[in-house]
Amino acid sequence: MDDESRVVEAFDAAMKKHWDRYPQLREYSFDSGLLSAIGEDAAAQAVSNLFWKLALGDCTTARRLADHVGRAAEEIVGEVASGHLIGLIGRHETLLPLWQFDKPGSPQPSEGAEAVLEVFRSALGPLFSPETVVLWAATTQPELGDQEPREAIMKVPIDDLRWSAQVTAAKLGP
Repeated sequence: MDDESRVVEAFDAAMKKHWDRYPQLREYSFDSGLLSAIGEDAAAQAVSNLFWKLALGDCTTARRLADHVGRAAEEIVGEVASGHLIGLIGRHETLLPLWQFDKPGSPQPSEGAEAVLEVFRSALGPLFSPETVVLWAATTQPELGDQEPREAIMKVPIDDLRWSAQVTAAKLGP
């Protein structure tokens, strides 16, 4: 079974479960345009989640990292929100890409990741968002020889990472 089929199968199973839980849904005849729009929104949400997963690469969760280092998951989430760790805060879990850490299981980002986060925090101020850093890191950057920062982070000088982040932040900033 391919990935698309697995998503469709899981969606069908979840829909059946929810539909059975609320029998009043079967008693009402909804507008077909509304139902189509809801289905399209659900598909767009599923694909969006997959694209974010592609952008992040291999990840850990805030909960797993917190358990590993003896801290509260909320602290890890706070570090993502404040721009001190790279990650995406989701509805149920916060995902942190492993490429930002130079040591497996370390709660501290690498020197390169710290430098990049500082650039984005400083340059964007209140416009800073963790999503911006994730998207920058998953996009080839001319300043890094057309490499993705997440692939280059341990290979290129920190000043090159910093410069690439500054160029991007300048295009986005106030």
